Amino acid sequence: MNVKEAYVGMDLDTSGGSIVSAIIAAIEEDNEGALVEDYMVYKKVKVPQRLVLNRETVEEHLGADFDMDQLHIYMSSCFGFITEWDEEQIIIEWEEA
Repeated sequence: MNVKEAYVGMDLDTSGGSIVSAIIAAIEEDNEGALVEDYMVYKKVKVPQRLVLNRETVEEHLGADFDMDQLHIYMSSCFGFITEWDEEQIIIEWEEA
């Protein structure tokens, strides 16, 4: 796999409503080349190489506080490796072997 061309991302359960919309908007704002595929019951958000989800950006779009641990509720799966997950941001990327 060519790491520079591979997508990473996550599948988000659309039943999350405005929270999922805020997460997607934050990903689109903070990641160049972000793509969203709508499968009705979930949305696949993918980004070339490295996805960064910033708590602050989610909160700006949500208009409320967001705890990064809440992502477990809405993210049904991810592709790539979660290389960082703390209260400020989550990073998903492919690590070269």
